[in-house]
Amino acid sequence: MTTKAFKALTEKDLHTVGNVTSSHDYLQDIPHGAIMTEDVDNFTLVELGFNADGERTATPLSDKTKKGYLVASPERRYLGESLGEFYNGKGERGRILIQKEGIRFDASNFDAKAVKDIKAGQVAHFDIDTKEFVISDGTHADFETAGNKYTVVLSENDIQYTLGQPTVRFEVQ
Repeated sequence: MTTKAFKALTEKDLHTVGNVTSSHDYLQDIPHGAIMTEDVDNFTLVELGFNADGERTATPLSDKTKKGYLVASPERRYLGESLGEFYNGKGERGRILIQKEGIRFDASNFDAKAVKDIKAGQVAHFDIDTKEFVISDGTHADFETAGNKYTVVLSENDIQYTLGQPTVRFEVQ
């Protein structure tokens, strides 16, 4: 026989991890964040709206040609949780960053199938279906029309800390 508490303590999910590496002097948050309309991982892109009470909401980005906002909520760790266990739950308020050119962040949700090795200077775009940053040499079919483009700055081999998962550093174009 089991309990909800035992299940909560023993079941492990793997969510996206990352880190905003730009100085806070250059970051611009959406004041008061936004309420998630569904479960959303950190370091994915959302579009903003409002609910009936006038509170800002965040929904996963639905149009790949539209500029999105980066979810980068701080984690509060309890009971030895790993960073990969965190996500923004439906109904919770999350931190939302405006993607300004030059902002850098690390993220574990990347797809590097289009390249042999991850190298600085490659490019990436956000795939709204897989919720991953697709790394390429710029010839990927979706890169040209993507509303969210990035430059690869560092691969996981160059980053000193991995947050428990391989990450790549991106810079907003």
